[in-house]
Amino acid sequence: MPTKWPEKRRLIGTKIQRLDGPAKATGKAKYSFDINRPGMLQGKILRCPHAHAKIKTIDISPAEKMPGVKAVMVIANAAPGKEYFYAGSEVAAVAADTEEHALDALQAIKVEYEVLDHLVQEEDVRNNPTKKTIAGNVASNFRTLGENTKGDVEAAYPKSDAVVEGTYGASVICHQCLESHGLVAEWDENSNLTLWASTQATTAVASQVAQRMGVQASKVKCITHYMGGGFGSKFGPETEGFTAAELARTAKAPVKIMLDRAEDATTAGNRPSVFGKVKIAGNKDGTITAFDVDCYGTGGTAGGAVVNFNNLPYVYLDTIPNYKRKHAVAQTNAGAARAFRAPGHPQNCILTESAVDDLAAKLGIDPLIIRRKNLPQNDAATKARNPVAWLGRRNDIWNEQLDIAVKLSGWNEKWHPPGKGPGSGPVKHGMGMGLHTWLGAASQVNHCTVVINRDGSVTAESSTQDLGTGQRTSTALIVAEILGLEPGDIITKIGESNLGSSTGSGGSTTSPNQCPAALRGATGARDDLFAKVAPRIGADPADLTIEPGKVVDAKAGKSWTWKEFCARLGMDEVRIRGDWSGPLSNQPDNANVSSGQVGGVQVAEVVVDTETGVVKVVHMVAVQDCGLVVNRLTCESQLAGGVIGGVNYALFEERIMDRATGRQVNPNMEFYKLAGIRDIPKITLHLMDMPERGVIGIGEPATVSTAAVIGNAVFNAIGVRVPILPLTPKRVLDALKGGKA
Repeated sequence: MPTKWPEKRRLIGTKIQRLDGPAKATGKAKYSFDINRPGMLQGKILRCPHAHAKIKTIDISPAEKMPGVKAVMVIANAAPGKEYFYAGSEVAAVAADTEEHALDALQAIKVEYEVLDHLVQEEDVRNNPTKKTIAGNVASNFRTLGENTKGDVEAAYPKSDAVVEGTYGASVICHQCLESHGLVAEWDENSNLTLWASTQATTAVASQVAQRMGVQASKVKCITHYMGGGFGSKFGPETEGFTAAELARTAKAPVKIMLDRAEDATTAGNRPSVFGKVKIAGNKDGTITAFDVDCYGTGGTAGGAVVNFNNLPYVYLDTIPNYKRKHAVAQTNAGAARAFRAPGHPQNCILTESAVDDLAAKLGIDPLIIRRKNLPQNDAATKARNPVAWLGRRNDIWNEQLDIAVKLSGWNEKWHPPGKGPGSGPVKHGMGMGLHTWLGAASQVNHCTVVINRDGSVTAESSTQDLGTGQRTSTALIVAEILGLEPGDIITKIGESNLGSSTGSGGSTTSPNQCPAALRGATGARDDLFAKVAPRIGADPADLTIEPGKVVDAKAGKSWTWKEFCARLGMDEVRIRGDWSGPLSNQPDNANVSSGQVGGVQVAEVVVDTETGVVKVVHMVAVQDCGLVVNRLTCESQLAGGVIGGVNYALFEERIMDRATGRQVNPNMEFYKLAGIRDIPKITLHLMDMPERGVIGIGEPATVSTAAVIGNAVFNAIGVRVPILPLTPKRVLDALKGGKA
């Protein structure tokens, strides 16, 4: 099997339209929400209305007598004494012949609660750390998760030319997947279970449901032909999935549970908040001498980290000689966090890049200077340990990206000292910059089976799901590249858990995991085709090559069209499974190494109306290390999508919790704000195609620095830091009123 990508590439790296585009645009593509099975029942979940409560009594029998009800169940041992820790926690569920009957049945369930104390704001938890509102035997709901020091920050401050202290942060945001969480569950007469799930991990969902239902893994199949977004929140079946399977088994009928918008916003995960105090010092030449960060945030009821502690200070970790960092978590009575497109990294970027720009302003220098001065240096030890990962940390690569971003954005012509832009009217112009990095490396075994039939048809089979990144098209493109066909000639069968091993679409690893498997499967299928047909045409397999649309025996001076050649298979079939057993790289000195650490630079240009506080992003420039670009069109789409997500994070998105009731007050698309078409700026993309790195993931890195960059641009425009995201008109006006320019 190959260890490198083809040196001469006909299709790879070009722009190929998504093969499933017409199906999605016309409604032919069926998402989990579209699945309607014969005799299917509607499942609904009764949820605790209180942010913290304990069940005193529960009676589901009235629901069992309601019209159309086929099954009723309590969830997770709901019984007297059961304690719930956020509004929206699952209590019971019903399955009925119509949605209306199911909702009526929920209202018939009788539950009496003992309402307990709750805290839903991070500051309240910080001020009341020992107030018992969360499960577990913890002494405090506000706990330090990490604290360490490098060098001596206190000694560095008096020796530095400037010292700046600032407070920065960002609110909790919700995933708001266009297709909500949920699935359809159907058992057959042989106790086989089929799941049509909106998930980014087909094999994991099948495995987890099989384990919960107590059946063999081979008896559960998960299908995800199309899905409407996950962003890190759809790796498992979750309570709604397990519940649908249980109700379906009890009712002996298919059951659909797809969450409504409010349920999805409050219970299906979120990106944790971050708030931090940073003290940063540096010299006039741009050298950062010290960095001290004390930050915290909430993951709701979850107690895990909300920033990537070991990456603070972000990007500049290896070059700042003195730093001190402390990170804490505030557990609140709200739904638990889940992975959200580059978990922890956007928060890290906000804390670091905001402080870097504030230091540059205090020093009176262009923030471009301070970034060049503190870039990771070329490190011989890192290169020796991991040559390909080292490519993403090289000083010259970072500087090249900065050069490109500066040129594409007109930075040298447009940047000005903070608050000193051209014009004297109320609308101010600003430029902001930031750097980011992400892992993006393949890690686990994936399969892609390539089948060639005697009629010339080719099928590529994989259990991997297409999260929206275009993996269906990428798989077909790679197979077509090797077999001399066009992507549209390849039948792609993906998104079914019984089609081999695949990992979940997380960490920007789908393409790095799946594309090498497709290449190896296609290459193996080609070689097997040659081996089977060559004796029948009097050829040596070693003399056969593929050109577009045909097979050639240059030694014999013969050629056959693809279909003519495949027809000679007779009753044989070619079926070869390609495996991921390590990433593929064209790095000459080490072809089998991790391709992690992908870097990028972004620049934002904004205008700010100082009378209304409205921020308008005019132009975003995104320069991104993309490794080997498989499909340039979908790669550009991923980068643009990441930037758009960052624009939302910077300007609009914010989960708002009510202290009194402990409930989210904007769990919908009316009051939870997202960008509209007029809010999207011009986006200029530059893909740094680096084939020597092999395929890397770029779904996440492009969104990491966007929000921080926009925040810096607003600071540059008005000369005042708006410390907390999103940059709403009120926050902008409050910052201007404070007058700390």
